[in-house]
Amino acid sequence: MAIILLLGIAGIVLIFLEFFLPGAVLAVIGTLTLLISLGLFFAQYPAFWGIVYMLAMLLAVFIICKFALWRVKRSQGKGNFYHGEDQSGYQASSYDQNLIGKDGIVATELKPAGHILVDGKLYQALSETGFISKDVSVQIVGGKGSHLIVRQRQ
Repeated sequence: MAIILLLGIAGIVLIFLEFFLPGAVLAVIGTLTLLISLGLFFAQYPAFWGIVYMLAMLLAVFIICKFALWRVKRSQGKGNFYHGEDQSGYQASSYDQNLIGKDGIVATELKPAGHILVDGKLYQALSETGFISKDVSVQIVGGKGSHLIVRQRQ
């Protein structure tokens, strides 16, 4: 009887540890340990007590999973990989809208992305029409994300 209970407890502990260690290995081993414990219990005791033991193990697994999830949620922000802070107000980089209408020189070939030089400063750019060679004059017509959208000057 002691071995059967130790196997059951070990299985539950392994399932609990799976919530904090990556890989799913502990959950598989814990489940197998629980199944062996149940099999041994059914082999040695009447079916009624086997069902009672099985229900007790299911209840224990449910409780330990709820407790583990509670611990994971409670430990947010304490050096783990869960990010508990709200990200509202976060804005990805965007282009400078004051540059629309200005002229620039292609610093690297635009295929269709590359860099342009405007007022001595380098910016990421996307060609509106496709390939534009280096050192060609372009006009900034818009932007998308952090890239300026440019058109070749006629």
